[in-house]
Amino acid sequence: MPLLDSRDVSIIITTYNRKRELVFTVNTLQDVISPEGIYIWDDASTDGTFEYISSEYPEINIFQNTVNKGLIANRNQLMQAAPTEYVLSLDDDAHFLNPEELEKAMSFMQENPNCAVLSFRLFWGLQKPPSQKTSENTYQVSNFLGGAHLMRKSAWDNFIKSYPEWYHFYGEEDFAAMKLFRAEQMLFYFPKVLVHHRVSLKNRKKSAEETSLRTQRALQAAWSNYLIFYPKQKAWIKIIYSIKEQLRLKFLKGDFDILMSIGKAGLALIQNRQHRQKLDLRFSNERLKAYLSLSQAPIFWKPKSNSN
Repeated sequence: MPLLDSRDVSIIITTYNRKRELVFTVNTLQDVISPEGIYIWDDASTDGTFEYISSEYPEINIFQNTVNKGLIANRNQLMQAAPTEYVLSLDDDAHFLNPEELEKAMSFMQENPNCAVLSFRLFWGLQKPPSQKTSENTYQVSNFLGGAHLMRKSAWDNFIKSYPEWYHFYGEEDFAAMKLFRAEQMLFYFPKVLVHHRVSLKNRKKSAEETSLRTQRALQAAWSNYLIFYPKQKAWIKIIYSIKEQLRLKFLKGDFDILMSIGKAGLALIQNRQHRQKLDLRFSNERLKAYLSLSQAPIFWKPKSNSN
């Protein structure tokens, strides 16, 4: 019998042209949840992902865009499709190393009704970590990891409602986290659950063009979050500081493409002004201070060298 009841929790996965990785991930879920509890959104893949999953795993709920809409749009569609009280979000190239701990995650959510999200411990690497042990405890955080978390669906429905698709990628989790904080909902880092993100940081180095685009998107999303949630003066101070840091860390070291990234991010900020004007989410100085006092969830976990 699977560990999780598909009547209570759904697992959602967004994918694009990663059939091999997705199939690996799906196979690791066989003992975690019944196939009808898995929801996959294929972002117009051209590698036969949709056809293969539909044929080989007919009980899995898989949907497909006719055109590529992007990661954030897919996540919005999946959150709308998931019918259960809890939703587990997983990247298509990630899997649970200790799925039995998911029962403890579910119990934690049930015992803490103000907990909206649990962000899991995440290991990056092509091979499994030499040890899964950790001495870390569960603690409240200000953010969560998009591809490795458990969310209460009512928190999504009542407070988040949708990720900002105009961010394209990056920043949507911080946007959601700040909306939850405004609603006095809590996020926790839950290291008992360990997720293996099967990627090599070395092999993930992008072309100069793609790196420039990713930098632009990251800046654009961060600046948008500042302007939406921070008091105006503090928002612009943060934006100016981030520009100075990009120039110091990249431009002065010979990365002249950063000027293009900064310029395009600024232009996007102007173009997306109408989206921000529809939102009334600005923190008071006191609430911003409280938010910034929280620890951040670790982006990746590294086992101690002396672990056994």
